[in-house]
Amino acid sequence: MVYLSGLETVVLVTAPAVMSSLQQVWKDRYLLLPTKIRVYEMLVLPVLLHACKTWPILAADERRLEAFHMKCQRQITKIPWQDHTRNSEVAARTGLGPVSDLITRRRNSVFSHIVRLSEDTPAHQALRCHVDLTLGHLPDQSWKRHPGRPNNRRIDQLHRDNNNTPPAD
Repeated sequence: MVYLSGLETVVLVTAPAVMSSLQQVWKDRYLLLPTKIRVYEMLVLPVLLHACKTWPILAADERRLEAFHMKCQRQITKIPWQDHTRNSEVAARTGLGPVSDLITRRRNSVFSHIVRLSEDTPAHQALRCHVDLTLGHLPDQSWKRHPGRPNNRRIDQLHRDNNNTPPAD
């Protein structure tokens, strides 16, 4: 049995299952493209991006998400990959942006929410502790970082998402 991580389960199993269950919608000649796109946004994207604000996304994961997103757009617009239509043209037809932009917006909204919480909330305290450590304020003199490569932290991901500028509320 092959173990799948949370992200792999979403991209390889759950979201494609939702997409295939809507085959009759995508094939319907009488539904307009904006209606189909709205159905995709309301039923498939929430499954695809469930809990994405907490994922540490690697470049390979982002490529897989984008590939699935583009595959869905091609299926909705009935553009086969054999037509050699560029992804940018397909995205222009649907009006949907890249998945990475949606993930960035969701991460920023969670970060803004945590910042606005009261100071006695554990999430706010954890963020404050992390900011203090980043600025070099150690909890006590005996504290040391574990050896090895630092983990991909959420605050670092926010910095990368926003080109090293703090997220705006």
